[in-house]
Amino acid sequence: MTLAGTRTELTTSLVDWDDADATRLRAAQVSELAERYGSEDDPSVMTAEGVVAMLLVRDGDEPVACGALRDVSATQGSGTVEIKRLYVVPARRGRGLSRLAMAELEARARTLGYGRLILETGVMQPEAIGLYLALGYDPIEAYGEYKDHPGSRCFGKALVPDDGGGETDVPRDEAGTSRRARPEVTLRFVDWDDADAVALRLAMYERTNARLYPSLREHVEQRGGFAVDDAAQGVGALTTVLAELDGVPVGCATLRAARPGYPAGSGELKKVFVDERARGAGVARTMLQAIEDSARDHRLTQVVLMTGYRQPEAIRLYVSSGYRPILPLTPRDRVNPHGLWFAKHLG
Repeated sequence: MTLAGTRTELTTSLVDWDDADATRLRAAQVSELAERYGSEDDPSVMTAEGVVAMLLVRDGDEPVACGALRDVSATQGSGTVEIKRLYVVPARRGRGLSRLAMAELEARARTLGYGRLILETGVMQPEAIGLYLALGYDPIEAYGEYKDHPGSRCFGKALVPDDGGGETDVPRDEAGTSRRARPEVTLRFVDWDDADAVALRLAMYERTNARLYPSLREHVEQRGGFAVDDAAQGVGALTTVLAELDGVPVGCATLRAARPGYPAGSGELKKVFVDERARGAGVARTMLQAIEDSARDHRLTQVVLMTGYRQPEAIRLYVSSGYRPILPLTPRDRVNPHGLWFAKHLG
């Protein structure tokens, strides 16, 4: 197999856990992660226990990437295997080696009879998060040794998708929403404290944020309740857009000025919400386009956002709209344990 940018033909092979080349690459990964996270305390240090495959990728005679599969059926459900120690040597990154290794690991998992893959990475590895999202992995709850690590992000993927017995003939867009005949979405640009916009943000808080993230409700209540928190969230609002279907407000989104520490030229996308009854009608994408156009009008060069990992539909929307994972824009000791950060450069 030959990939663009490689000097020779790539080969993949299964090796013993203690193979010298595999051991050297795993040690390099541990060292790099310790440097990136500023700690020698690696919660995922592992032995050969449970390992059912150790993959090595070579370019000629040179080992350039590795990855492993560890059986975790006993703790994470029957037929579950964990991807571990995915690593590409720095000089060979950006050439598709991680995708090659992932494809080989998934194929091996199928051969061994597994039906579900899980894995863990961290918020300081946005390139890894982007890879997993692009390959169809969805965020899942932190598991095992990662539960108490706020910087950990876990992902999962079914090897044999379950159709659930639902509709199979409904066309869907890139975010997985159905594309039936859609009513026309109309937009209104309003102030942050517009009554309809406030009502939609309150619905977002009660139906989504506070329900999915109970700790958020505690935080908001400590600040004085929704009204106080909402007013604070609106400081610096540049544009608030309200979406309507047949004259009924069904969605809102806001572009906010960058906070201290954000990259120069950034605006922040905040409070994107679509009423459940209007989802699948293109409301979110229409609002995103309006917000990005407004950012350009404000001479901004990128839009950043944070969303929660328990909202896979939102994540798929942002990824399919050109947003890519980035490092958290908050101090390391204040990283939101549920958040994923994204950015889109505006052409």
